[in-house]
Amino acid sequence: MAVLAIASALLVIAIPMFRTQVQNSRMSAAATDLLSTFMSAKSEAVGRGYPVTVCISNEDADGCADIGNVQWEDGWLTFVDVNDNGARDDDEDILQIHPPLSAGTTARATGSLANSITYRPNGLTNLSGTESLVICDARDFSPSSRILTVSILGKVSILKVEETEVGTCLRS
Repeated sequence: MAVLAIASALLVIAIPMFRTQVQNSRMSAAATDLLSTFMSAKSEAVGRGYPVTVCISNEDADGCADIGNVQWEDGWLTFVDVNDNGARDDDEDILQIHPPLSAGTTARATGSLANSITYRPNGLTNLSGTESLVICDARDFSPSSRILTVSILGKVSILKVEETEVGTCLRS
């Protein structure tokens, strides 16, 4: 009986901690996936000598979504943007398709990073300055949230909440 009581007490403590760990892992994975995608796009642009664009994907994952009710958490794709128009044409190669993030995880961006980013063959981006992409979950903006910053120079960093001045999940 005592063993059962101790086991029950441990479960009551362990289950919420496990749930928090899973939520934190999902946000970290989302941040790492986006960082990896952006760094790969930069490398591809430099290596191929053509612009490479990463954009929020449409439902069919064969082009960029129309601006509106879509966000980075809905999934994204990377393609060689030969004509540098920011939209995928049928003759432009898709390099990567990323599926939507886990349910409840949001990824929202500021400014010119809100829908896409293009890396130029010299490694620079089409951004007008440093922009942020904030990753949150059902706990809203918490110490576990992650913020990606992307500079005009193409540098991407993952920051914790305390390392930035962003103070919201950018929910629309």
